Amino acid sequence: MGAPYDTLYPETMLWATGGGHGWCVMCGSLIAGATIINTVCDKKTAFKLVDQLFSWYEQTPLPTDISNKYAHERRFLVDKYKSTKIFKQTVAKSQLCHVSVTRWCKASGYATGSHERSERCARVAADVAAFTAQLLNKHADGLVESAYAMSANAQGCRSCHAKGKPFDEGGWTRGKMDCGECHGPRGKEINVSDGHYMGFKE
Repeated sequence: MGAPYDTLYPETMLWATGGGHGWCVMCGSLIAGATIINTVCDKKTAFKLVDQLFSWYEQTPLPTDISNKYAHERRFLVDKYKSTKIFKQTVAKSQLCHVSVTRWCKASGYATGSHERSERCARVAADVAAFTAQLLNKHADGLVESAYAMSANAQGCRSCHAKGKPFDEGGWTRGKMDCGECHGPRGKEINVSDGHYMGFKE
């Protein structure tokens, strides 16, 4: 492909394994995908494509059918598989590693340290890489839509909790992910140590 691809060092992304060296924060495949997008696109385009990538991950049943099929038929270009089973799909409703993995483990019955969970995340990484490539190809062809689909939960929360809102009207937090996955409904807030009220689910 030539520059800038031939100057990238994959080793720079190794820290993203396990959501950041096992800290299970942002899914490592999203970190890598967003880094590639940001490397080859201008800032405005990169932000638009990263929004679409993150929204897709949050709302898509993973691993995808094609990823499951490729693994089952041993069509991925790897030397060793940890499993070739067709895995249950789950919608993460979050870009966070621990939320995505927990949701899948509970649905599938596999532990986080199992070969199956490791294989599941490898398939998800393949899905993210493929979708990232599709986004970049569509952008190159002028076909990328300008908007992404923010969840209804996030839209509702952002009516108060958004950048630019006064502190006393909810302007003390913000975000774009599906808030309802970790935070309870309105009226169910609990008091936390710094005096703010946040609706974390108990």
